[in-house]
Amino acid sequence: MKNKRGQMFSLILVFITLFMVGVSISVYMIQQKGVQNSLVSPLAVLNVRDARAVFDMREKSLILNSLEKTKGAFGSEVFLQSFRNNFISGITPSMKEFIFANLSWNGQVLKDFNRESFLKNVVYGEAGFRRVGSGGIILERGRIGKSFELRALDKYKTNFAVDFDYNFNRKYLIKKVGGKFLVEVVK
Repeated sequence: MKNKRGQMFSLILVFITLFMVGVSISVYMIQQKGVQNSLVSPLAVLNVRDARAVFDMREKSLILNSLEKTKGAFGSEVFLQSFRNNFISGITPSMKEFIFANLSWNGQVLKDFNRESFLKNVVYGEAGFRRVGSGGIILERGRIGKSFELRALDKYKTNFAVDFDYNFNRKYLIKKVGGKFLVEVVK
């Protein structure tokens, strides 16, 4: 008879444990229904990254096209000025759209400004086109960025907005080897 009590007590403990696990799971499920949240999508960040990759390819192609139209001896002041003018005049509307969309500079979001002046003096300023001692030219894009707020898709659920700042600049080394121009990205 004592053995039967031990077996019954063990069986009762198993049922109590299973009952408590069921209660815990039920409470968890009820709490989850009360807490609704919505996550911020990284899609905007990925779109900016992809658009920048396309922009960098177009910029490198524009450099090569501008070099072909440039007058003067490679590396001379006349060459640099002609190259800069050809390059800036060859910037396409889609490239400008990428540059000016959500533009930030020195920590400030820019809204109303002279775009052409900003392009010529900040993004591709004269200091960004210079000779280097090894017989090459450096083209350096100014440090600009993109800044905007990422929000969740469902604004009525609990969500936390995320500020997104993406700064980018790039430096190219241009050399002339055997009548051909070589363009390399300098890190």
